[in-house]
Amino acid sequence: MTDKLRYGVVGCGHLGRYHAEKLAQVTQADLLAAFDIIPEKTEATAARNGCHPCRSIEELLDRVDAVSIVVPTESHYAEASRALKAGKHVLVEKPIARRHEEGAELTALAESNGLKLQVGQIERFNPATEALQLLPEPPHFVEGHRLGQFSPRGLGVAVILELMIHDIDLLLSLVKSEVREVHSSAVAVISDMPDIANARIEFENGTVANLTASRISVQKMRKLRMFARDNYLSIDLDKRSCEHFVLAKLDGEKSWEGYFSAMQHEPTGRKIMFRQFQYDKYDMLTRELDSFVDAVVNDKEVAVTGKQATAALELANRIEEIALENLNKLSQ
Repeated sequence: MTDKLRYGVVGCGHLGRYHAEKLAQVTQADLLAAFDIIPEKTEATAARNGCHPCRSIEELLDRVDAVSIVVPTESHYAEASRALKAGKHVLVEKPIARRHEEGAELTALAESNGLKLQVGQIERFNPATEALQLLPEPPHFVEGHRLGQFSPRGLGVAVILELMIHDIDLLLSLVKSEVREVHSSAVAVISDMPDIANARIEFENGTVANLTASRISVQKMRKLRMFARDNYLSIDLDKRSCEHFVLAKLDGEKSWEGYFSAMQHEPTGRKIMFRQFQYDKYDMLTRELDSFVDAVVNDKEVAVTGKQATAALELANRIEEIALENLNKLSQ
């Protein structure tokens, strides 16, 4: 494929508008069409980005080769499957679907038709995830906090699918082991579904993860803390930074360039080396779109596959089901 990829955006709400705007910076794509079930949103997005306002999804699919599906989670499966059946490459926002069985169907549909299917797990494009490579082995313990201020946009699903899914995806990309046991609990504060949730995930290799997500926090937080043998890593995904502590031998021969000694303990012959990392900030959505378009144009594997996204969704569904069994409600 030598010409620019003919591209369309399905869903012109808050995030869909960003997809349309960022595509202007993707050199291998040409945004040709937009559609939303609310005509005013379609017209506004098309006028702002110089593309055609479509009156139906069918009209949009006739004009393009690839689409961003940026609709409510409950509609991900229906619209992504419609596009794949029409022979279009698909970037669908996270989670891949409402249920992992639907995610598996979308993955199989894309594979059987030779189409690219990428899922918008945008934290994969966070520069701070480079810090995960600092760990010499899978962590023994992971603690994650993903807290957000209230927004009515995500209330169609539990906070587990809205926010925690990001950390679940990163966790599964790091820990290559089967899940052994899951414990979870949740509280409904604003909606009838979990608005605050906590999950304890135990893996067959011994890794334990404790993840917390809230969509009614006063302050925003996106942090992961990881403990591995002789290593402690604290990543701030919001500030694009991390702190790395390493327990080393006092008389070790290894050079710790860029690190400084935070503590020395002669009786044990050990020292703690410390370094702060700050990662370049760039627009993650533009990187995500560029990655997807590049995979389509140059026939590469997508950054987040349907199989990977479905695995994350399967664990998220499991966490949600356990949490719902004993859901606490603070409002009447």
